[in-house]
Amino acid sequence: MNKELRPIPFPLGSIQRGRQIDYLMLRHSLSYRDAVALISVANHRARHTPMPGERCCATTRRKTPCMCKALANGRCKLHGGLSTGPKTAEGKRNSAANLLVKHEYK
Repeated sequence: MNKELRPIPFPLGSIQRGRQIDYLMLRHSLSYRDAVALISVANHRARHTPMPGERCCATTRRKTPCMCKALANGRCKLHGGLSTGPKTAEGKRNSAANLLVKHEYK
């Protein structure tokens, strides 16, 4: 399913959104800005988390959509899993050099 078409719990201008803002402000003594920020995070999480039963749909070598079950990132373990990292000595040196460069800019 397209990320833009996934349902979100508190759409703009809805009654549920207003009630949730009031609830967060009264019950948890949050400011209006903090309550809206929490609702935005909930909407973002709902939009970017795959729905139950959603499929990976990455293009396979046969040019057909992958039908494996999607993980939290929207892809299956074959098409979007965690990196295994560099294996060769040259790759490890490049990775270490990139790590040092990133920390110099901070």
